[in-house]
Amino acid sequence: MISEDVQLFIEEIRKSEGEPFNFGNKFNLPILNALWTVCVGQRFDYNDDKLLRSASPISLLVTAFPWLFKLFPTLMERNESIKVNHDIVKMMTDLVKDHEETMDPNEPSDFTDKTLTEIKKTKNGDSSFHGGAGRQNLVHTLVDVFLAGSETTSTTLTWAVLYMARYPEVQSKVQEELYKVVGCGRQPSLQDRPLLPYTEAVVMEIQRYANILPKGVGHTSHRDIEVNGLVIPAGTVVFPLMAEILKGPYWGDGESFRPERFLDSERKCRRDDHLIPFSIGKRQCLGETLARAELFLFFTGIVHQFSINPEVEDLLPSEDYVNGITILPKPFQLRLHSIV
Repeated sequence: MISEDVQLFIEEIRKSEGEPFNFGNKFNLPILNALWTVCVGQRFDYNDDKLLRSASPISLLVTAFPWLFKLFPTLMERNESIKVNHDIVKMMTDLVKDHEETMDPNEPSDFTDKTLTEIKKTKNGDSSFHGGAGRQNLVHTLVDVFLAGSETTSTTLTWAVLYMARYPEVQSKVQEELYKVVGCGRQPSLQDRPLLPYTEAVVMEIQRYANILPKGVGHTSHRDIEVNGLVIPAGTVVFPLMAEILKGPYWGDGESFRPERFLDSERKCRRDDHLIPFSIGKRQCLGETLARAELFLFFTGIVHQFSINPEVEDLLPSEDYVNGITILPKPFQLRLHSIV
């Protein structure tokens, strides 16, 4: 399903081949589309007005974090944000109703079908899958997935294309490996992944170096806990400093973009327990598997098809970023040239 969306996105950006192209926010729609296909079995057109309005980064942020209005009242008109929120909930409610009317319980085709099948089987009134409460939980789960499932992946991919323009020697090595393993007649697939150690190392280094969530996600301690002699009282909000974990002294040259750090002496990809862009523990990102698949397929699909170059030769795009909950590169343009 994701590969189909990769191909559609490649066809879309091919229309701008050779021309200055701004990747800013261009990944939001295809990533959300890929996610939505898995969740509800539907795909939106790129010019779908409802999706364009709902999937804008500002809409997603203020819908997920309404308290942002208190800090940044000019982010988005409050009534507009409330309307977007209501529209999203209504869209999910209608989708659930449509699935109930058309699904085959013996052959669920997506996440929504599978959940509705479980709801219909559940007789225990205390279960979160039971009856009307189960349907309401499904609606709100779809809202959560819709809001949380696209922005971080699309931001990581925006950094990925920027780095390929800034580090052409890395881009060339990825393309060389892709053509050796995949060839020219098809798209890269997840089955190719074990045979692409350098490419996999580059994706890992992009996640480490981009560090798109430098302050992590806040959590609250439910009891007093001692860490290295310091007592953290119950009720304390704790933020993991992902910038320190992903780019700190452990890495030695953490401020350098060097994918080889994830290759062993035999040039095989190696994991490192300090690379935790999806966090760890009970609250580890539940979408990690899907996000990793999307990152790999969109990244390899683009690099396999195009040479990614600065808008102006020898003038590299800046790594300066716009600060926020996630950090996005400042606006930049690239030129894509087909190599297949």
